[in-house]
Amino acid sequence: MILRTALAATLIVAASLPVSGLAVAAPLARSEVTKLFPGQFEAQVKGYRVNFTGSRGGSIVGVAYGQQDTGHWYMKGAALCVAFDKWTKGEAKCGRISQQGGWYVAQGNGGDVLKFRRTDIAQN
Repeated sequence: MILRTALAATLIVAASLPVSGLAVAAPLARSEVTKLFPGQFEAQVKGYRVNFTGSRGGSIVGVAYGQQDTGHWYMKGAALCVAFDKWTKGEAKCGRISQQGGWYVAQGNGGDVLKFRRTDIAQN
């Protein structure tokens, strides 16, 4: 149950609310978000780590703690939406993404903070 909760929270590339107490830039434009793909990423939420790969065509594959799931990503206006077959039960989780240093940051409706970054390019 903890793994499912962590994965679901991680995959909520989430709501457009700013992260409380953190200096976060304005949300990224649609064109900036789509430039992230294709790419490989690591995400951190509540101390858990999930690796995922997104294709330019909209498919996504995630791996966490020996478990793998597939799904798709798409843009809805300026919001990034992600749906995984098992982890989100096919339900799309959408939100605006801001950048904080080398991390992309979003906050879920439940207050869970999601941080993710590229792993296939050099980090600052």
